[in-house]
Amino acid sequence: MIDVGRNIRKCRERKGLTQDALAEKLHVTRQAVSNWETGRNQPDLDTLEAAAKALDLELEELLRGKPGKYPRFQAKAMGWAIVLALFALFLAADALFIEPRLLELKGKTYRVWPYMFNGLAVLPICRTAAGMLVPAAVSLRHNVQPEEAAKNTLRAAAILLLLPAALTVPCLLPTVPPPLLRFPSFVLSDRTRYNIVCRVLPFAAGLCLYPAFVRLKTTE
Repeated sequence: MIDVGRNIRKCRERKGLTQDALAEKLHVTRQAVSNWETGRNQPDLDTLEAAAKALDLELEELLRGKPGKYPRFQAKAMGWAIVLALFALFLAADALFIEPRLLELKGKTYRVWPYMFNGLAVLPICRTAAGMLVPAAVSLRHNVQPEEAAKNTLRAAAILLLLPAALTVPCLLPTVPPPLLRFPSFVLSDRTRYNIVCRVLPFAAGLCLYPAFVRLKTTE
C-alpha cells in the first residue's frame, strides 16, 4: 500500500523544503501539509499533481517517494538538441558568410544598422542557443536537471549574464536618448568588451538556461 504522506515528506526533505515552504507553493496551510505527512488525511488528486510539480517530480515519482531512472535519448531531449543544433549551424554560417558580407556592405555604403543588428541581436541569440546545446547534448544520455534551489540560482545567473548584452540593444534604435546610447557605444568601441558582452556572456547564459528551465522525464 502506498503511503502518500510519508512519500511527500521524503520528497520534501530531499528538496530541502520546509512544510511552510511547500504549503506556500501549494497555497495551503502548513497544518494541511503536516496532516498529510502524519496520515491524518490525504490530499486529493489535483493537490497531489500540484505537489509533484512543486517538488519537481512526476506524479508517479511522488507516489513512489523517489525519483525514477533517467531514460536516455528521450524524445524531448532529442527535440531540444536538434533545434539548438540548427541555431549553432546558423551561427557558424553567419560567422563564415553573413557577417563578412555585412561588414563589406558597411564599408561600401556606410549602412551600419544591418551589421549592428546582426552583431547585437541575432548573434547573441544564436550564441545563447549554442551554449544551451552543450547541456542539451549531455541530456541525451545523462540527467542534467539540478535541484529546485540550484535551478533558481541558475535562472538568476542567466539573467545577470544576459543583462549586459541586453543593454547594448538600444543602440539599434535611432531615437534612443544619448545617455542610454553612451554605454553601448563605449562597449562597441572596444573589441575585447564587445567579445565578452555579445559572445562570451550569452554562451555562458545558455549553459545555465537549459538545466534551469527545461524539464525532462524520468521513468521506472
